[in-house]
Amino acid sequence: MRLRAPLSFDQCEAQVEDMMEQGIAFSHVEDAIDTAPLSDLHKAALWLLAWSLRDRMQQRHDARCMLAAAAGGWGGR
Repeated sequence: MRLRAPLSFDQCEAQVEDMMEQGIAFSHVEDAIDTAPLSDLHKAALWLLAWSLRDRMQQRHDARCMLAAAAGGWGGR
């Protein structure tokens, strides 16, 4: 088996964009980002990129669900 060098940040960025364009489930894209050999800052940037490539209505729906959960004490004080 031939070992491959870890993906660069640029390669990971292209991979995230490609996965989103293919319509791969966001949770799978998140998993790919989580397992990438990158810093937390780079992973956060990739997650934000993936989020921005989602359908606008789905973004709004998920944001409203999180707001409702927070208002119900899910992550509150």
